[in-house]
Amino acid sequence: MSYEIIRLASDKLTYREKMKLAQYLIQAAIKEEESLNPDKRIAYIVEQPQEKKNQESVDSKNMDAVAYVKERLLKSKPSKKQSLMNFIGAMFQFQGGIEDKDIEALIERLVGEDIIVISGNKVTYI
Repeated sequence: MSYEIIRLASDKLTYREKMKLAQYLIQAAIKEEESLNPDKRIAYIVEQPQEKKNQESVDSKNMDAVAYVKERLLKSKPSKKQSLMNFIGAMFQFQGGIEDKDIEALIERLVGEDIIVISGNKVTYI
């Protein structure tokens, strides 16, 4: 199927369908580009340190992910843990997505760096 055929077919879509299609095409293109060039992928995977003394040896890419999340998180401040997880997931949706275990790891890092405190289901910002 060629670009021209898809373009002609998309002219018949409603504006909402065009927006959905555009979003899908962007996400598909990003995933394909990441699979072709995994070394250029934006680092957001946060490895959990195996021991507390190894926390200092976490590489700079993981620190960038925490800084990226922290910066946006302090502006929005979701108040529940599930809202926090959804917020972090949404931050990475156009970068190929992020797995729940990586979201949990980011939250653990935020707690470890005294940025947030989670008690039960409530999130408090320090």
